[in-house]
Amino acid sequence: MSRRLAKWAIELGEHDINYRLRTSIKGQALVDFLLEFPDGGDTTKEKVWVVEGAPTDNSSWTLYTDGASSREGSGAGLILTSPEGEEVTYALRFDFHTSNNEAEYEALLAGLHLAKQMGARDVAALTYSRLAANQVNGSFEVRDQRMGKYVKMVKKLVGLFERFTIKQIPRSENKRADALSKLASTCFDHLSKKVLVEVHRERSINEQ
Repeated sequence: MSRRLAKWAIELGEHDINYRLRTSIKGQALVDFLLEFPDGGDTTKEKVWVVEGAPTDNSSWTLYTDGASSREGSGAGLILTSPEGEEVTYALRFDFHTSNNEAEYEALLAGLHLAKQMGARDVAALTYSRLAANQVNGSFEVRDQRMGKYVKMVKKLVGLFERFTIKQIPRSENKRADALSKLASTCFDHLSKKVLVEVHRERSINEQ
């Protein structure tokens, strides 16, 4: 060991070297983080599924979804807007117990079914659920078995469209769908007659 130190001392002695104590590595950690996430670390950035040969015109349908679960029940709110600006407003009440995350997935699945029935080919889904958006995008790992079934079914439906994006948005930007989901999870008495209400008695992921 002493021979090696002496050798290095001779080798480095001809250079003008100043030694300083190493400072905090927080700065370097931040640099490494930015390099790993060049988009600014936004793990909720939407993922785009595109079928080769899909049209690139402005034919996108916008789907707002929100789910809610309470002691009184659970439900979902959907707002599907066509490229021409026409809206379809929908409220769902689930006749089975769900968690908030499950209600969010049920809302998304119902919205995708509705979009397909309306003939949509390009769908941009906007949901308050950070979990659902990131699990579908692949940013979050799916550990729960039931959540895995929901993700699998969402991706199966996504394959029916030519183009699909999903993004998590703040509740302040999803107020109407949130209001519909909360109303449907409590009672129907205060809903407008223009709102379609449907009762689901089984989970969407139940095998037929």
